[in-house]
Amino acid sequence: MKTKKHSAGYYIGFLIFIIVALINIYPMVFSIFCSFKGNLEIFSSFTALPKKLRIENYLTAWNVGNIGRYFLNTIILAVGTLAISGLFGAMASYVLAKFKFRGKSKIYLLFISGMMIPIQAVLIPLSYIFGKLGIMNNYPVLILLYAAFCFPMTILILTGFMNGIPTELEEAMVIDGANIYQVFFKMILPLSVPGIVSVSIFNFIQVWNNLLFPLIFISDKDKGTISMGLLAFFGEYSTDYSSSMAGICLTTIPVIIAYIFFQEKIENGLMSGAVKG
Repeated sequence: MKTKKHSAGYYIGFLIFIIVALINIYPMVFSIFCSFKGNLEIFSSFTALPKKLRIENYLTAWNVGNIGRYFLNTIILAVGTLAISGLFGAMASYVLAKFKFRGKSKIYLLFISGMMIPIQAVLIPLSYIFGKLGIMNNYPVLILLYAAFCFPMTILILTGFMNGIPTELEEAMVIDGANIYQVFFKMILPLSVPGIVSVSIFNFIQVWNNLLFPLIFISDKDKGTISMGLLAFFGEYSTDYSSSMAGICLTTIPVIIAYIFFQEKIENGLMSGAVKG
């Protein structure tokens, strides 16, 4: 039996992938180690394993940082954002993918160009408008703001995904007497679930990790988000690094769980959207 020989480029590429993987894994492992250490131990044995597992760091992060309350607040914002961006983004993508009308490509480019607008560029005008309208500390308004920034990525992925759905399926439903709403909700939307799940994970991460919007548009501490809760460990004169690391580890759990459960749908959705688009 012959052993398959690989070129030098194969081993170089494999080595590069290992190095990149280690670079990405190291911060996670470092955070986990530090979350079980005390502040002094973090600086005295920077890369060593923790001498004692300090579970109290997680209790401090949960209680002092009010992580539990902020978890709930952030989940409310994330669920609302995903519902709006997923449903209306799918509707817009269906129109752009399946309907022919003048200016369709320009409208599509207009949506996609939103990905080039950095959040920092709109903070000052938005904060001025929100202040004048008196809608600070308002979850529905913040959800709409999040959804607006999630639309470009949602439409980009779902339009490519829906382009791959055979037109014959729609025509068959129309022949059977279905109207456009029935076609969308009973066929297009169910078939687009892998793509919707994929883009929803990206949108969820964007909302979960966002600090600027809640920091500027939410002044009520009871309505703060998970990213704002981590700031409680960073004081003016001292910082509780061990508890902050524990808080960081806690905040990554939902994202990891979401990816584990929806990994297959995410990969299938992205591949389908990329190939069919």
